[in-house]
Amino acid sequence: MKRIILLFALLLPTYLYAGSVTLIEKTRPLLNGVQVFVLDPVYEKDPGRFFDEVKKQGGNTVFFRVFQNSSDRHHFLKDSECETGVYFRTEEACVADDLLAVMTEEAHKRGIRLYAWMATRTLSFLKTPLLMEKTFADGQGTGEGYGASIFMSAVRRKLVRLFEDLAAYDIDGILFQDDFIMRHREGASLSALHAYYMDTGVMLTSGDLFGCLERENRTKVSGGCNETYIPWAYWKAQKMADFFGELRQAVLVRNPSVRFAANIYYETPVDAMKGISWYSQSVDMLLDAGFDYLAVMSYHDQMAREMKLDYDGTKEYVNGMLESLVVNVDDKERILMKLQRVSWADKSGVDRGELEGICRLIDSYGSISKAIVPVNKASEIFGGCFR
Repeated sequence: MKRIILLFALLLPTYLYAGSVTLIEKTRPLLNGVQVFVLDPVYEKDPGRFFDEVKKQGGNTVFFRVFQNSSDRHHFLKDSECETGVYFRTEEACVADDLLAVMTEEAHKRGIRLYAWMATRTLSFLKTPLLMEKTFADGQGTGEGYGASIFMSAVRRKLVRLFEDLAAYDIDGILFQDDFIMRHREGASLSALHAYYMDTGVMLTSGDLFGCLERENRTKVSGGCNETYIPWAYWKAQKMADFFGELRQAVLVRNPSVRFAANIYYETPVDAMKGISWYSQSVDMLLDAGFDYLAVMSYHDQMAREMKLDYDGTKEYVNGMLESLVVNVDDKERILMKLQRVSWADKSGVDRGELEGICRLIDSYGSISKAIVPVNKASEIFGGCFR
């Protein structure tokens, strides 16, 4: 009897811990977030002030950039020996500054959630000639891809180790940069071709994928061959989702409470085949793989420019996104609508009235999470979106 009691006492904490992890995974609170590109120098001596100001504006979450690409400005606009690297301790990259430790501590003192915003395929230190994915060029041959190849073991190992080191911090979550995709012609490297052949028995050429003049082209890409391109596109999307699962597992082993958010392009919720073809991303696949939030890049100014829509047409498109998302996502809080504060075209501020109108549209659907992009100073939060 004593042995049974002792065994129960030993197993009970493990059971409770497992239960708490399950509870944490199922609890996905409503986020009112800001995404920090380059934290303003005014906060260098007192980062806590930034979180105080965000909280006063109604924010409860900060998505903080923890990677440094060669084209990025450094946080606080400081000089650094690292042209490219990260803002957390690791042996896998140059450490520009161990800023994540301070930011996490200051956020939690004030009850603010801190998500590490992390890149993958386009990390500058990964984009070497040997590690790059290839694209199918028009006609014969290949070209350089968008980012590093997930089909190369060296790339996968590097990213897994980086995410393990990131998980050593008391972060609340990780926002995957919008580079966690594959472009429509990517997948021409020998590693990718071999992987597809091993899975399907099919060896692909550019002509097999892009050499058709279909009467009914369902691929959403020029010259796409329905019978070969569509299975390949779905395969790539699944490979991206599978690799996320690998990164997710590496993180949860070290930090079981971390939640994950995926940047979603604005076409993906409205046109599933476009998402699969253009970005190798699918709402269903990403949810099945374990993403907690879908961070939809619902940038109304960008959409208006790219699709040549007026404001009413843009709102109608955003409404279509929301209609699709609330049907396909079980908890509305998991839908994170990202709102554009400045125009990507000329860096000017967007019209406040337009931003407020988009916020009201989102709020009409109930408890849907929101994030304003970019916010480098708390004074840049406007539009009443968190009120």
